[in-house]
Amino acid sequence: MITDACVYANDSSHTTLRRFALTAASCGFSRIIACDSAEDIFEYAGVSILKGRLIGKLNGKAFFDAVKKTPAGTVVFVQVGENSFNRTAVTTKGVHLLTGIADLPKGGFDHIVSKMAAQQNTGVVLDFSRIIDPKTRRTALSRYAEILAFQRKYHFPLLIASGASECLGQRNITEITALADLFGMTGPEVDSALDSLDDILSPKKTVEIVEEKS
Repeated sequence: MITDACVYANDSSHTTLRRFALTAASCGFSRIIACDSAEDIFEYAGVSILKGRLIGKLNGKAFFDAVKKTPAGTVVFVQVGENSFNRTAVTTKGVHLLTGIADLPKGGFDHIVSKMAAQQNTGVVLDFSRIIDPKTRRTALSRYAEILAFQRKYHFPLLIASGASECLGQRNITEITALADLFGMTGPEVDSALDSLDDILSPKKTVEIVEEKS
């Protein structure tokens, strides 16, 4: 399913969750993740709505408790930080996605975290609101180009999020593809990043063939 992961339909937004879904439908999306939304709506205008929770940079037990206490069925995002924290986050059961890449310093996401993300099938979110905002565009493009290079080498899942806190921040597929081209992401890579959530939430299990002994 073509997914926007995610929009922020929280208390500070003037856009309702229904309006986010309606705009998503007009932009070509079939699913959105609503991060920290107070509303419980699971489908509107033909768009599936998943609940998401953003966990910040917590230390030790507070971090593990936050993940453990997240209700089942919620997509768990973790805000990236130091590489030691990222390594913990990416290997913690229940964590689905790492986000906040644009806030990292140059080299803040290393090859070890990349390799671990691939092994754990943990996704990395590219928040396109940081490209749209002229104040953060330059840094975001640089960080996303770095992440894309790691992804091409280690093959961890990438996801694209509008990161919209209002419906005006949502973009259609054509606009997203044009924005992704700014940091070197190809059309097929964009398509894959828009359609990778299911493989993260429900990874395919390896089929083991057991031969009968005669």
